[in-house]
Amino acid sequence: MRPITTVDYHTGGEPFRIVTGGVPPLAGRTILEKRRFAQEHLDRVRRLLVFEPRGHADMYGCFVTEPEDRGADLGVVFFHNAGYSTACGHGTIALVTWAIEHGLVEGPEVVVDVPSGRLQTHAHSENGRVASVSFRNVPAFVHARDLPAAGREVDVAYGGAFYASLEEQVELAELPRLIELGRAIKADLEATQAIVHPDEPELRDVYGVIFWQEEGAQPLTSGT
Repeated sequence: MRPITTVDYHTGGEPFRIVTGGVPPLAGRTILEKRRFAQEHLDRVRRLLVFEPRGHADMYGCFVTEPEDRGADLGVVFFHNAGYSTACGHGTIALVTWAIEHGLVEGPEVVVDVPSGRLQTHAHSENGRVASVSFRNVPAFVHARDLPAAGREVDVAYGGAFYASLEEQVELAELPRLIELGRAIKADLEATQAIVHPDEPELRDVYGVIFWQEEGAQPLTSGT
């Protein structure tokens, strides 16, 4: 047994727990290989840091690792309450902030290897502290349109991870219904559709469901 050290950040309120020590280096040449190593050998650490009492249902975090080659500054494997994701926008922002403020990289340009690919990031600093981080994501594409799922028709697109999206009533009072519907759509798609990146089979399945409503639109008929 040895202590595991972490530091917690947040991006606009989204939590991110960075593992800074106490775990062995992630073996593998690519980030996806390192991700598989973490799944097989470090999952107890993920559970320790994400589940209660040290974490909670919305906790997110990462293992920091070496990049795939000298073209990047950092590598990262993201984890959350259900396992290991292929991308995380708020985590990338928090990671770059931490890396610059702790002297691991100089900035303002920081290149990060994530499971879905290589990200070019730019940090803006004020008075010696990182004030904001932006990044150019991996190439995005539409996977499919009008797929049937849980009694709806949804579009599925990729932007580091696969998301389903559809127009729905987006109001605070609708939140419990939307949570239930999102879970049903995700489960239905994964049971009936093969959602896989054309170049990398490990980038697969639906990560989440996005509900949207045009500004000023009239209330939608629920249908449930």
